[in-house]
Amino acid sequence: MAYHALPKWENADLTDDYIFNRVMTDPDICLEVLRRILPHLHIKEIEFPNAQQEITIAPDAHVVRFDIYTTDENGNHYDVEMQVVDEHNIAKRTRYYQTASTIEPYEKGNTYNHVDDSYVIFFCNFDPFGLGLQYYTLHKHIDNVPEEIVYDGQTDILFNITSPKHNVNPKMQTLLDVIAKRKVDEHDELVVKLKKRIAYVKHNRKWRAEYMRLSIYEMDQQRRLEEAIKEGREKGIKRLISSLRDLDIDQDIIKQELKKQI
Repeated sequence: MAYHALPKWENADLTDDYIFNRVMTDPDICLEVLRRILPHLHIKEIEFPNAQQEITIAPDAHVVRFDIYTTDENGNHYDVEMQVVDEHNIAKRTRYYQTASTIEPYEKGNTYNHVDDSYVIFFCNFDPFGLGLQYYTLHKHIDNVPEEIVYDGQTDILFNITSPKHNVNPKMQTLLDVIAKRKVDEHDELVVKLKKRIAYVKHNRKWRAEYMRLSIYEMDQQRRLEEAIKEGREKGIKRLISSLRDLDIDQDIIKQELKKQI
């Protein structure tokens, strides 16, 4: 198992969730990434980024685990996610992440007017909405007057890192190109920092060992899932055969039904 996990570690880049987390916990890198995504906010400083921070909305609710979570000097909240696989639930995922991100200010007793803004940011290794855009910015709007935005302090931003378009500012384009492993300006300050940080992460024995353990666990879980599915299918086929025979169904019809199940 470990033998199979090693090439995965050696080839892992920023689209790998673990590598992305370890790189983005560098405060300088995280701050610069947020500045490039949201230049109009003029963010001056952020709290030390938390990787894989868990927030539970209610005792019996699903736990939200943020990839990277931080706040700025004005108390605004930022959740930055790397999404490699399209699970076809991106809109509902962002909604749930927003809920988890904003629950803390309310718990601290802030009034509605004083709750800080929250930004959920997804880097997607696919087109999240299939509309061919390089990025999507989501806000609520009034259905009767679509051009009227409801400014409730929540903003979702989703980047399609596979897009060949260049509709973002040059600095943001460089960031997307780095993630997508396209040619970039090697002298860009963030590019230099990212490459150094990735090299540092890859040479960290503790993180490498942790990555191996996680990879082996994931492969083991996948194997168990596949075995369970196979076992379930075999049991289902046996039940089907038994039921058809009890009904005195012709053998040829039974064979036809079995072919549909295989």
